[in-house]
Amino acid sequence: MDAGLVLKLGRIFKTPYGGHGVDFIDQLNYQFTGGLMIMFIAVIGLRQYVGKPIQCWVPQEFSKAWEDFAENYCWVSNTYFLMPEQDIPVKTEQLKQMTFITYYQWVAIVLAGQAIITWIPHLLWRVGARRLPVLIKNARGASIPDTDLRRKAVQCLVAALEEQAEASRRYSRMKNVVEKFLCCLSPSMRLTMLFLIVRILFIGNSIGQIYLMRQFLGTNDTFFGYEVLKSLTLGREWRETGHFPRVTYCHLVVRKVGVKSQSFDLQCVLPINHFVEKVYVFLWFWFIILGVLTFASTLLWVFKTLIPYRRVAFIKQYLKAMRILSNTEERDCNRFVNINLGADGVFILQVVSNLASDLIALDVASTLWKNYRQAKITGTEEDINRLLESVNRGSSIV
Repeated sequence: MDAGLVLKLGRIFKTPYGGHGVDFIDQLNYQFTGGLMIMFIAVIGLRQYVGKPIQCWVPQEFSKAWEDFAENYCWVSNTYFLMPEQDIPVKTEQLKQMTFITYYQWVAIVLAGQAIITWIPHLLWRVGARRLPVLIKNARGASIPDTDLRRKAVQCLVAALEEQAEASRRYSRMKNVVEKFLCCLSPSMRLTMLFLIVRILFIGNSIGQIYLMRQFLGTNDTFFGYEVLKSLTLGREWRETGHFPRVTYCHLVVRKVGVKSQSFDLQCVLPINHFVEKVYVFLWFWFIILGVLTFASTLLWVFKTLIPYRRVAFIKQYLKAMRILSNTEERDCNRFVNINLGADGVFILQVVSNLASDLIALDVASTLWKNYRQAKITGTEEDINRLLESVNRGSSIV
């Protein structure tokens, strides 16, 4: 594979502190969650592939080579757990009824897969958001007291929002009934709908990760994290509950040439389960809390961007702060916000306000309002287009 292609693919996963999301919740969902899993993978992988992940008690007649073979065999095969009152099975039928532990060899690999899954919604956002990360980056850079840099960032944002408003006007003039019916595909709603889809995927990821861990651990209890923590707080250890057992048993059959095969049931210690237990309990609570926070944050964004009067109130606060909105222009302001800016325009300004500065959002909102009033006064489409071209020329140097 070409090294340049590998570097380009690597840049997709490279994200600065703060990420490319719209608030801290997005950062928690992919950047922090992925980072935590990578840390767990490093610790578990170090124990598995560098240290000695399993130790077994073997008969005295076993040599050192046989002991190493037995431990390696028990590691790659599945061991089984016995409660204190259970006896070691002596028949094959009894052995088949035992509860086998099948996950400990694959913990690091499965965690790596889970970490990749947490990034999928974010990658969809990076691809679909197009220029928004660049606009936010410019706005963040303009937060420093540099008048020229700030002016360029404001012009860039104004140009992008004016271009979007023009696309919305062209869409509103379409006569096709089918296209009208697909209102969610309107240029003024695409970014907002993409954001909501990504947030739904983040919530689905939190729920799906819990079910994935449940299936991987071989338990039927969705609330396994709570049950394990409850058992620990009550002093009930793995010997009584069977959760993440430290001591298991391995059935080993030894065959020699000319000698009848012998079978041994070895008692093995899995010290790695002491750490794996804490990891999965933590991840269970992490995904529960993360899912609740993401759901609450998403509802707040829906309230702020999809409810018309909330969009208007958000823009009016900036226009009134600049004292460029008179009482007679209230109706025009409603049309400006809901028709020209639309949900996406208000969404972008709210993201700029959250991640960059309220002053940048104020400058952009006031500039857009002045441009709208100027175009309304002239009343011609040509003047609007010329205005767009002039704003684009001013922002081309950014």
